[in-house]
Amino acid sequence: MPPVALGPRSWFTDLRYLDAPNLIACGVLESDAGLLLVDPGPATTRAALERALADRGATLADVHAILLTHIHLDHAGVTGSLVAAHPAIQVFVHEAGAPHLVQPDRLLQSARRLYGAMMDRLWGAFLAVPARNVHPLSGGETLSFGERTLAVAYTPGHARHHVSYLDRASGTAFAGDTAGMRIHGTDYVLPVAPPPDIDLPAWRASLDTLRAWNPDRLFLTHFGPVADVEPHLQAMAARLTAWGDAVRASLEAGGDDDAHATRFREAVAREVEAHVPPALVPAYLRFGEPSASWHGLARYWRKHAEGR
Repeated sequence: MPPVALGPRSWFTDLRYLDAPNLIACGVLESDAGLLLVDPGPATTRAALERALADRGATLADVHAILLTHIHLDHAGVTGSLVAAHPAIQVFVHEAGAPHLVQPDRLLQSARRLYGAMMDRLWGAFLAVPARNVHPLSGGETLSFGERTLAVAYTPGHARHHVSYLDRASGTAFAGDTAGMRIHGTDYVLPVAPPPDIDLPAWRASLDTLRAWNPDRLFLTHFGPVADVEPHLQAMAARLTAWGDAVRASLEAGGDDDAHATRFREAVAREVEAHVPPALVPAYLRFGEPSASWHGLARYWRKHAEGR
């Protein structure tokens, strides 16, 4: 898939994660300061990123800054590698995620417990980013890159270190995982809610934050632009609530977590199959991974009960 235009001097590309389409998209904004990459993906897709830049007559040497919505490996994994090769690249990330870019040991230990021997094949190297290159964000900032300005908002719920960016020139809100997963060209939105940071009230508030921007389109890292902003946000909020209620009911019923997660995945799979072309169903279930969302939502409800 060649790069696709988003608006004035902005485009996105499919990073072809593990040679599969429609899983990870990287947004690219052109500015007088240089190229801005929004969520450049894991190290395993670096070659695809470089090919996409070459298709537009550019290289990694033209990149001025990386804008991370959050530090999960599928969004941020290649960042340290790019900065190591091109030390002038600046990195913008939420202040809660910034320390893990500079010293990623704890993040990587957690990821290795989850992915085990598959870690390197799935994500590749996650290198530290020098502190001098990292710009922590809290939300509410306006970033200026020559004539291009982006508003920053704190949008937790999926992760406590999540921000979103509004590119005023194109009217595009880069929402990371806050607005869920929806493959470009379909009308089905899937929340992605793995452990450990799921927070349902914060997530609903973050959807309101995106709505208040009144963008012309949303851009989802998984996957691509969404033009029908309000219906999408409504569908995302409704499905998030429905999933939360379903997981809470399964916890109240008691029983084995893994069995509950399997049944939840099966139910979501049936719903996806009813709304999505067959060729795209594997992408939704592979990257949306509903069983992981069951565990993330279950963790939220258990923490909620302990707090009460």
